[in-house]
This record gives sequence, C-alpha cells and structure tokens, in this order.
Amino acid sequence: MTIAWALTSGASKTKLTDLSNQDLNIILNIRLPRICSAIIAGAALSVAGLFFQAAFRNPIAEPGLMGVSAAAGLFQTLFALVFPTFFIGKTLFATFGAIVAFLILIQFQKLLDPFRLIIVGVALNAVFTGISQILGANNSSSLATSTWTSALILCIIGIIGLIVALILAEWANYLKVSDKQLSSLGMSPKMIRLVLLLIGVILAGVSTASVGVISFIGIIIPQVGRQLLGHDYQKLVTFSVLAGSWFLLLIDTIGRTIAAPNEIAAGVLLAIVGGPAMIGILLSLNRKGKRHA
Repeated sequence: MTIAWALTSGASKTKLTDLSNQDLNIILNIRLPRICSAIIAGAALSVAGLFFQAAFRNPIAEPGLMGVSAAAGLFQTLFALVFPTFFIGKTLFATFGAIVAFLILIQFQKLLDPFRLIIVGVALNAVFTGISQILGANNSSSLATSTWTSALILCIIGIIGLIVALILAEWANYLKVSDKQLSSLGMSPKMIRLVLLLIGVILAGVSTASVGVISFIGIIIPQVGRQLLGHDYQKLVTFSVLAGSWFLLLIDTIGRTIAAPNEIAAGVLLAIVGGPAMIGILLSLNRKGKRHA
C-alpha cells in the first residue's frame, strides 16, 4: 500500500490505471529507483544502528549520530568534486570515509565509557558535516537524486550486507554478556565486535553514498523492535530489515507529498521525529537504571 502511494504521489499525481507516456516515464525512471533506494537504505541503516548498539553496548549508538555517515558523505563529496559522474567510485570512497570515522571511534572506545563515546561521535559528526558544507553540499546524494545506477549499486551491496547481517545476528546476542565471560567460553569479543561494526559501517557507507546522510532511523527502529520483541537480535535484525525499509519509504513519501510540489527531505523529517525519540529513550533508560542495549 505504501509502495502504491509512493508510485502515484509527488509533484504530480498519477493513476496506475490511466498512465500516459509521461506518467510512465516518471514512475519508471524517477519514482521507482527512489522507492528501491528508500527500501534498501531504510533496512541497511536500521540494521547498522542495531549492530552499533550491540557492539558499543549503547542504546543510542548509530552511524548517523556518531559521525560515520557524515564521514561517508564528506569523502563522497571529495570524490564527486573530481569525478562527478563515477558513482561506483563515490560509493567506494564513501565507504572508505565511514571506515575512517569508525577507526577513530574505536580508538576513543578504549578510553571512554559508552555515553561519553557518543559525545565524541557527535563532535566528529559536526566536524565532518561542516567540512562537507564548506566543500559544497550540492555534490552530495539524496533520495531525490536517486537514479537506477545508484539504486542498483545500493541494492546489490545492501542486500548482500543484509543477508550477512541476518546470518551473523546471533553474534550480537553473545555481546549481552561480559567480555570476560565470552573469553572464558573460547570466543573473541573483540573479533565479534569488529565484524558487527564493519557490517554496520559498510551498510551505512553504501546507503550514504546513495541517499545521503540520514540519522535517527538506526535508533528509532531498533528501539521499537526491543519494545515489541525483546532483546533477541535474531528477531531484531529481521524486524529492522522489514520495519526500517517501510519506515524510510513512508517518511520519504510524506516528505514528497505534504508540501507538493516542494519536498521536505526525509532526513529533516527524521530529525524532527528522532530528536524527541532519543530524549525519550534516554529518560526511559535513566528511570530503569540501564546503560546498555
């Protein structure tokens, strides 16, 4: 139903039962790649946020908040200034940027508790975002600029990453116990954490290259999943894939239609929703006395 609404709504409304050549062109070459991008990016960013929370043991950790997505956007912008039409290169450079931010966070993780690490992530996010704006935000991607090329690359890498995430979802459950306990069972908590974070970084980097920096979905969807399903990550990963894809498509479609023919970016709407949601999560955790995902 949401897909049908997204196909027929926008700057101009169309009816699927009465399509002109122009309507068909709009649906096939503008709206359909945008819908595919929103579905895969929503799933990828939700799972990335879930794995960040498991690895950092922090319920508000996610790539968009901790500077990973902003670094991906910055590196993509740098590449686009030199090679504006080479999208595969943009994707690879964006992923490299996400890995750079991840490596910085890993260094600080050794020194800080989970909640202070979030502050470092927010600072990194501000730095990377500021540099991107200086260099020229017009070179960045968004759902509005989705093409079949960007959607296809996102779908291929994103689906592979999501399949790997579903296979390794049980690893996130292992991190519920202390590192000392895991080591006594012959497991390497460092390796488990590194693999889960790398999956999250790659999913976030590829999504950012295709749809731009989108924050808070990686917090909202996992937290809703925990309220509905509990803390089993095998269930939560599946939920994040399905709910995340639907939620970003819904938000993007609302942004396209609420002020048509103008648009409100999905990232803006998510910030409006996500800010209060994060405050609510923190207040709830404070009341329960919990500080881990």
